[in-house]
Amino acid sequence: MTVAPTGTITFLFSDIEGSTKKWDQHPDAMQVALGKHDRMLREIFAACSGYVFKTIGDAFCVAFDTAQWALAAALECQRALRDADWREVGGLRVRMALHTGAAEHRDGDYFGQALNRTARILSAAHGGQVLVSLPTEELLRDHIPQGVSLRHLGEHRLRDLARPEQLYQLVAADLPSEFGGLRSLESVANNLPIQLSTFIGREREMAEVKRALGTTRLLTLTGMGGTGKTRLSLQVAADVLDHYPDGVWLVEFATIDDDSLVLETVAAALNLRQEAERPLTSTLTQFLRDRHLLLILDNCEHVVAACARLSEVLLRACPRLSILASSREAMSIAGETAWPVPPMSLPDDWREISTAPGALERLGGHEAVRLFAERARMVRPAFHLNAETAPLVAQICWRLDGIPLAIELAASRIRVLTLQQIVDRLDDRFHLLTTGSRNAVPRQQTLRLLIDWSHDLLSDPERRLFRRLSVFARGRTLEAIEAICSGAGVEEFEIIDLLTQLVDKSLVYVEKHPRHGARYFILESIWDYANEKLADAGEAEAFRIRHLDYFLNFAIQAAPKIRGHGQGEWLETVGQEEFNIRFAVEAALELPGQAPKGLQMLAATQRYVEVRGLFKETGDSFARLFSHSDTALRDERRAAALAAAGRLAWVADDLPACRRYQEEALSIYRELGLPAGIARALADLGYLAFDQGEMTHASALVEEAAAWAAPLGDRRLTAHVQHVQAVFAAAAGDFRLAYDLDARNLAMYREEGDTWQAIIMAWAVGANAAALGEFKVAHEHLRECLQVGIELGNRWGASYPLDAFAVLAVAEKKYTRAARLMGAAEAQRLRSGLVPQAADHPALRAVLTAAGGDFQGPAVDAARREGGSLSLEAATAYAVSDEE
Repeated sequence: MTVAPTGTITFLFSDIEGSTKKWDQHPDAMQVALGKHDRMLREIFAACSGYVFKTIGDAFCVAFDTAQWALAAALECQRALRDADWREVGGLRVRMALHTGAAEHRDGDYFGQALNRTARILSAAHGGQVLVSLPTEELLRDHIPQGVSLRHLGEHRLRDLARPEQLYQLVAADLPSEFGGLRSLESVANNLPIQLSTFIGREREMAEVKRALGTTRLLTLTGMGGTGKTRLSLQVAADVLDHYPDGVWLVEFATIDDDSLVLETVAAALNLRQEAERPLTSTLTQFLRDRHLLLILDNCEHVVAACARLSEVLLRACPRLSILASSREAMSIAGETAWPVPPMSLPDDWREISTAPGALERLGGHEAVRLFAERARMVRPAFHLNAETAPLVAQICWRLDGIPLAIELAASRIRVLTLQQIVDRLDDRFHLLTTGSRNAVPRQQTLRLLIDWSHDLLSDPERRLFRRLSVFARGRTLEAIEAICSGAGVEEFEIIDLLTQLVDKSLVYVEKHPRHGARYFILESIWDYANEKLADAGEAEAFRIRHLDYFLNFAIQAAPKIRGHGQGEWLETVGQEEFNIRFAVEAALELPGQAPKGLQMLAATQRYVEVRGLFKETGDSFARLFSHSDTALRDERRAAALAAAGRLAWVADDLPACRRYQEEALSIYRELGLPAGIARALADLGYLAFDQGEMTHASALVEEAAAWAAPLGDRRLTAHVQHVQAVFAAAAGDFRLAYDLDARNLAMYREEGDTWQAIIMAWAVGANAAALGEFKVAHEHLRECLQVGIELGNRWGASYPLDAFAVLAVAEKKYTRAARLMGAAEAQRLRSGLVPQAADHPALRAVLTAAGGDFQGPAVDAARREGGSLSLEAATAYAVSDEE
């Protein structure tokens, strides 16, 4: 009998592809086939010195002393399976995975991260395929048999959401070698984030949650903060990814505090936006109606009523939609299954650990202890469980009720405290939880007391910085922290050391970006706690104003940069601070005398909002600020904000708001005698009048705008007026004049480095070139518009060049191509929330009218549906190619 390997082990996991379906179709034959499969594999594993330590159904878990024996076993198994007769069950394909790592052997089983990694690699494979991890490949590199190779498949995100894995495929001349793409996280559309630490335990909970997802369409994971609801939901979602062909999408509510933003947050996660004449709810339900998709609604508790209302609407209207929510309380709506997330498994009584027979070996089976040990090793690699440390670890985990966040924070103290010191502090802080009635204290207090304990360990300067960090939303840069949080007991030069100490004590964590550098984050529960401490210290108003002033200055400085050279990089930079800008606007609304700063902030960030399509929330904030008593003064600041709000309202198709804002802006500019503002407002109102069919009035407004702009020598203002004139010329049939005007504007914007305005002009130039029959020129400009727009992070505008490409195809009588592109444009409008409509530039309408032709029939309809199924990336590649 093979002896169980120890130390560094190569694991081989296998299972049969599609076995459940085969059992349903051929129950008797499968029983015979499985018996033959099991005998065959066991004989080969034994011949290759493999130790079979677990079988689950048709799955084998085998341990080998060397990677060479594991490789030999995989080869022989696949050859034997190939040569056997499986016709009675319609064929039998077995997938395998090889991975090498350390694991602990006890009671005939193995435990450790290496096993989880092997299982994740196996889940990515196809039947007949053998996948090999990088650690195993490195051991095999110089010992591969002749005629066998390991093909590098690249880096793949596995279903555990942790670090990606370099994977290889076993290739032999006498075995199949071509398979589909790996079943990794990349195989199905999703926005699941990479996690910074490994997922520990929760095997039972994972299985139960996955079973529950199969029986209900709304599953809410409930429990107090810190129990790991979010992490569990993300891991479950990764595991069931293949069940949802239209994707798995995470929607985070942690940073919003207004019920009215729930709908917009869900829409934003799906890249949808508000339509002027259509409720966002309708756009969302229309998008989800026929999709087999899983939504993860995370941190719902503070907006639970709005989440409940929206969930009920979506589930009724979208029969293939499923929702997995996490909240401290259930939504309490029809059809919901509430699933309480328990603490991690614990020893029954920590006091018996040191004396019970075999207790030390069994200790590693408790999830809470495994979590503490794993996180402790992250800060002190030499840490391990032994007869001395095991009872103390068990006591800590038991006293902390198995709450993951509490355990992780406690484990981080291993860097500066002994286990006994941690135990002593728990005795001081959790007296009621150990000697009094547990039921007398709400379980939420456990986390609060732990944070109290962490807070008490801080020096006075550390406490000051800690609470002041709560004036930020989401991430913080070091520069912003130094500028906002210094003073009144914290010197600026001290910030870096104090921040480092807070990171070391796990109250703050760092994420590093290759372009944007380090940003500092605080967990939500700790942020709430720090914010309370800020209020208790009487510092909340002062530091929120400092935060507002800092980000107002940031926005003002960024405004010209997101309109010039390096625009793409600056849009990303502003995007990094989007949540801080939102939080600052909220401060402007809430704090006395600060509302005018909010208007300045929104006006300065108008270009960012326009490119990224953040119309709803920004429009709401503008409306609230305009009605605020502190912004009633009719000054240039209000006029600039009105003009910015009017521009956004026009782009978002809210024409009544656009007219209202622009007319008030024009009125103020006239009172102040500011010609540039007058000219721009007149041009915008002229465009609006044209859009609404008021041609005489529109022409008069734009003529006056041109007269005001002419003596100023402002190139951008002149281009803005000329673009409106170009649209008028196209509408009158003078496509050459329209082309020439917008071509000059395009050249100017390129010189200025204003890429966003340049692609708008490129679209107009392309449209007019098409009307002039210059299809090659049109194609070049439309390609620029489509590709560069996406590079800037704009997706809502992609339907415009896609529509224009479709018009070109109609003119060239490429009807199948045209139908595909029209379908793609319609799908993109639906995704982004735009009202489905034909291309709306006068030149494009003229091309369609002149083209005529029989553009209908089953083939055209089928092509249109085919185009509608394309992703934006696929549609873009098709549009810019010459493919028929």
